[in-house]
Amino acid sequence: MLTPFGKLVRKLRIDRGLRLKEMAESMGISSSFLSAVETGNKAVPAALVEQVCGYFRLDAGQQGELRRAADASQAEARIKMDGLEDQSRELVAAFARRIGELDQSQREKMFDVLKERQ
Repeated sequence: MLTPFGKLVRKLRIDRGLRLKEMAESMGISSSFLSAVETGNKAVPAALVEQVCGYFRLDAGQQGELRRAADASQAEARIKMDGLEDQSRELVAAFARRIGELDQSQREKMFDVLKERQ
């Protein structure tokens, strides 16, 4: 099954008449790796997102869309907590434990708080 990132990359590629193998070779990666990322069998490395943005010469809006698709395709997230104060570490841990219990409204409220800080 294609991930959101995989769907978007596939659309970009098809719109330009490229095959997965051609794109992978041009980017210096294996076609099996690119396929595995698209289908969610491998995580989407941040460097690959940037590489795809450059490869397709995406504008700022398209880059944002690709980054959001990559975020939505992640099976897990790692958070560096070096240098965070204790309260921030507790917040991260509580969020990780409870995210599955939040309803849509609660998630939207939290997301709104985080977006207004950007």
